[in-house]
Parts: sequence; C-alpha cells; structure tokens
Amino acid sequence: MTVAPSQLEPELAEAYRESADRSILAALNPKIFFGYFSVCADPSQGHGHDTTFPGLDWGQSAEALLWLGRRAEVLASWEYVKPFLREDGLLPFAIVPGQAGTTVQMKLPQKDESYPFTVEKNGGAYRHWFPGNPLLMLPNVTFVVLADAIVRHTGDRAWLAAQGPVLRRVTDWMVRQVTPEGLVPGGGFYIERPPRLDHDGVTQCYTIHALRLAAELVGEPAYAAVADRITAAFRAKFWAGDHCVEYLNPEHGAISHHGLTDVDWAAVATGVATPAQVEVLWPQLRNARDFIYEGIPTGISTRPETYEDWEMLYLDRHDLAAMGRVWYLEAWARHRLGDRAGLLESLRQVARVGKANGWYWRERYYSERSGYLGSYKINTYCEYPANFIRIVHRFVLGR
Repeated sequence: MTVAPSQLEPELAEAYRESADRSILAALNPKIFFGYFSVCADPSQGHGHDTTFPGLDWGQSAEALLWLGRRAEVLASWEYVKPFLREDGLLPFAIVPGQAGTTVQMKLPQKDESYPFTVEKNGGAYRHWFPGNPLLMLPNVTFVVLADAIVRHTGDRAWLAAQGPVLRRVTDWMVRQVTPEGLVPGGGFYIERPPRLDHDGVTQCYTIHALRLAAELVGEPAYAAVADRITAAFRAKFWAGDHCVEYLNPEHGAISHHGLTDVDWAAVATGVATPAQVEVLWPQLRNARDFIYEGIPTGISTRPETYEDWEMLYLDRHDLAAMGRVWYLEAWARHRLGDRAGLLESLRQVARVGKANGWYWRERYYSERSGYLGSYKINTYCEYPANFIRIVHRFVLGR
C-alpha cells in the first residue's frame, strides 16, 4: 500500500493512497511494454488497451508516477514516445497501434459531412478529425512540461543534455505555429467540443508556459521572447473588461459570454494576466460556485447552458463538463495567489466524490444547468487521481 505524505489530514491522506493504488499504479501494464500505462485503471472501459495519448493524459499520469517513485517506467514511456516525433517536430496526440495505417470517416450526425481520422503507418495520429484541428498544440506542450518534471525529480543534467536535440525540434515546431500578431492557432487545447476555433485562450496560456520552460531547459532565450510576444497579444486580445475572452472565432469574433471559464483560471495560473487584470478577476474566480458540477471541481464554464449548437459543430456537448485538467488549473491558480484554504477544500471535494464511487473517478462530470447530462461517463479514469497526487506535491507541500 502506498504511504501518503504525513502532512496530509486523514481525509486527504486516504484519497492520496487510493488514487495511487487503485488508479495510477493499477494502470501500469508491463504486458504491453515496460513503462506502459493506460488512461483508465480498468482499460476495458474505454480508449484502447494499448493506446498512448502523448497529451495531458500521458503527462499527468507520468508526473504522478514520478511522485510515486516509478522513475524507470516514466523514462521508458518517454523513450517509447520519442520515435513518433515527426521530422517537422510534431508529436502525435494519440498512438494507436491497433489502427496503424487506417483512415476512418467520422460523420457529423446533423450535417451531411464527414471528416477523416487517419492513423499513420507507425501508429501515430497527428491530426484531429474535427474541423479546425483542436488539440494541435497539446502533445508538444505536454512533452516539454513533462521534460521539466523529469529533470526536477531526477536532477539528471546529463539526461537533459541528451534530450536537447529532440526538445529543440519539438519547441521549434511550436514557435513556427505562432502567427505574426502573436496568436497560437489550433482550436481547443484540451477539448474537442467546443473546438474553440481558431484561437483558444487556454492554448495561448499553456504554450506560453511551455516556451518559458523550454527556454530554461535548453538555454534558448529566443523561446522566452516568443512567449513574451504571445503574452502581449493575449493581454490585448483576450481581455473582456472584467474577465478573459474564451476564444477568438474567425466568424463571430471574441467569444466571452459564457461566464467565467477555464481560460480565466489558466491566465492566473500561468501568470499571463496582468496584475491589474488579476485584481479584477480573482475576487470573482475564487468563490465562483458555478464551477462545481455534480459536486466536483472544475467545470469548464460558469454558464454552460449558454453555448450554442454552432459552437459544438452540431455534435454532443461532452466537454461542457468538469474535468481533472481544468481542476489542475484551478489548483495552480489558487496556489499562485496563496489561497491555501480554497486549494484544500477543492481537494476535499474531489476526495469525497471519489470515495462515494469506490475510490474511482469518471472522466467527465456534467452540470444540470447545461441540459446535457452526457453519456461520456467512463469510470476508473486516471485524470483526477493523477492530478490529486500532482496537486498535493506541487501546491500543498510546495515541492
């Protein structure tokens, strides 16, 4: 049984142990390969028994495994993903060995249109089938963030030096995506519906964060200069007077009428919002109860009922939900601004929902206000437990 950090109160210590033993460690499967871990503790519940997602799912679980002392498995997984890096520097958002060399037409149910989902011969999927290609920046950003986590855990500068060429290729690709006016394209950073075409606020913030990390990891000040350029564009174009713009749509312009959103958390967490903007934003954010969906943080928006069908491309609304990836941004923002009480309470909320479900968490939790309770309720999903462990170590214990 995993031993929880001694500084945790009993309720959180129990949740930490169960997160580790029932989810993160249970998802390891050396029968696939040494270092493989699935996104579900019970992979039969969805997303493929041998699939790797080199985006947040991979990075979150990998860092949790580092905190749990499973460095060898994380480094093995890193080496597994590296050969899928394309010559131009793009990583796949999914590695699906069972579908290698195939193309499936994905149909929009309310429109007479279909779009190809292609898995290359090597098993890598490099482009999302959704129009506008959401998740474009996700794998490359995650790769840099995980490299930083590995170095912080191991202190292995020789390992970092050996990764220098691949990290430069990954980061150079990100730099090439930035428009002359300092905007990062690619739709939703970690969501598909809504795809947030063409410029998602979370994408801007996470790309800035990754470029700053890359500048330190490989000693390249030019990456920080690009991050500064994106930051200036964000502060000018993604501020709606008292909260952040969610995304910039090519037809409808700046979209900012869905209440507070995960973009607000991201702007605070990553330090992208100006001090003056934070002063206006934080009193609204820190006590916004409408981010709680089905008793758990953190929903994508405080007004999920206001999204329109065109924003979903007439598909379901499964990403109008509370997800562990949004909760991590909330926890990061609370830590940055010294809100320890709010941080601990969010951990308790997540712990209680997990305990009521036999110490497992779903992939999505839905707000009744949205009118969509969703069918995307895969159980034993590892995102909340992975982030529970990360949040405890990074933000509660301050490591």
